[in-house]
Amino acid sequence: MQTSENKQRLQIALGILISIGCLAAIFLIIDIDTVISSLKSADYGLIAVSGILIIAYLGLRAVRWRLLLNNSVPYSSVFHIQNIGYMLTQLLPLRLGDVARAIMIGNVPPVTVAQGLSTMVVERVLDLLFIVTLLPLTVSQLDSMPPQIRTAGQATGIAALGATIVLIAAANFRPKVITFTHSILNHIPFLNTERWIRVADDLLRGLDTLTHLRSGLLLIFWSIALWVPMILAYTTIMRAVGLDVNIATGAFVMCAAALSIAAPSSPAQVGVFHAGVIAALALAGQPAAESASFAFVYHAYNFLIVLILGLIGIARTGDTIGSVVARTRAFMNRSAQQPVS
Repeated sequence: MQTSENKQRLQIALGILISIGCLAAIFLIIDIDTVISSLKSADYGLIAVSGILIIAYLGLRAVRWRLLLNNSVPYSSVFHIQNIGYMLTQLLPLRLGDVARAIMIGNVPPVTVAQGLSTMVVERVLDLLFIVTLLPLTVSQLDSMPPQIRTAGQATGIAALGATIVLIAAANFRPKVITFTHSILNHIPFLNTERWIRVADDLLRGLDTLTHLRSGLLLIFWSIALWVPMILAYTTIMRAVGLDVNIATGAFVMCAAALSIAAPSSPAQVGVFHAGVIAALALAGQPAAESASFAFVYHAYNFLIVLILGLIGIARTGDTIGSVVARTRAFMNRSAQQPVS
């Protein structure tokens, strides 16, 4: 238990240090006065339009999550619980929001906490596959991109397509895959085989939708459709702060942002998001000051929207932030007491 707590403290401290380092590098490299001037001249009408697009993105994510839950929960419950989770992810370290929403949705019959947790894993897998598949398509549309970046992007796209095929095949032959995995893990003495088998089984059960043609096509459709308003939101805010960009640039920067926030950071991905976005825009040939303006405006605006929707979700569910956090920490403490190996 103590070891787990020490590990969490180390992760939090490392994340904060990385965030501070990213922000320090940004402020050292970029002229802040130019950034402020760019912010003053921004088109806030376009920024307001992007807010509608961000909300649409969240609405479509709730549609996909409900599909992963076999449409067994009312949409309003899924939407509000999702937004509470995203709000907590912005406010708390270690991405506790994902665990929180799994626990909350697990208290809505007939869904269980285990099912909620498995959908969290599936969501991340689907998002990652989409991002690394989209990345080479965007890279190929940017003339300013160095050849080595184009090559790397194409490689990730091919790998993502291969991983998608493997996951679909594994979901369709789940019993055989579990049996094979069990036989492999039994030869690794320091692992708790049954624990990791349950993890693999939860993931494949979460992908059960892909084993039915109609449901699988719907899941793929929503996994693509939900990112459309987000790409448009990125592009709209970039244009609002004076960047001369097209949809391909917006999609490329969105992919870079999604990959950058996987790095350890403080809550709300402060610093790593900004550094990832500014670096991506530099590769796309965009000026540094306006790029920094976009990073700060988008991050703050998205944070505000998620916070407001999360508070609305708290009010609609009749819960409190304190009770949700307490239940989440209690669940994580119980999980930490179970041996992983």
